[in-house]
Amino acid sequence: MKHKLNKSKKSRAWVWPIIVLIMAVSISFLFSMLSELVLDGSAIIVAIAVIFVFIFIAILTDMIGLAVASANIEDFNAMAARKVKGSKQAISLIKNAGKVSSILNDVIGDVCGILSGAAGASIVVKIAIDNGGTFMSILIPSLISAIIAGLTIAGKAAFKAIAIKHANSITLGFSRFINFFSRKG
Repeated sequence: MKHKLNKSKKSRAWVWPIIVLIMAVSISFLFSMLSELVLDGSAIIVAIAVIFVFIFIAILTDMIGLAVASANIEDFNAMAARKVKGSKQAISLIKNAGKVSSILNDVIGDVCGILSGAAGASIVVKIAIDNGGTFMSILIPSLISAIIAGLTIAGKAAFKAIAIKHANSITLGFSRFINFFSRKG
């Protein structure tokens, strides 16, 4: 019986990566289409705003994913016993921390990181067209890429410490946010 159970788990081991692949492609396509609609023919300032939105989402989802993975389930069990709003959702998130982290950190966070680079590329193209072949058309794209990478990495580094230190409160806040949008009627 135990051998049959292990075989069943092994045969399902590929399911989660396939689900993540489908989510990543879907979210990437959706976010990419939205950013293309916003960026097409827009001013550089709009592209910069889109970049900051993507960086913010990447940092926020990375922080929440780490907080869920770091949260203490015993604290939430106690909260659930006291009927604290969001505690049952938090328990579910913590029990599925690997999947939650994959979705938030890897799917949404990485997609936003990639798309902030793509939005940066649209700025680079505009600058290259305006300054074709000059030193500035080489310097500015390099600076834009470096700034996008630096802001994303520094933001994630700063918020990792916050995520670990305040894991329970971030997880509870995220749980309440999810509950707010998942209520029926």
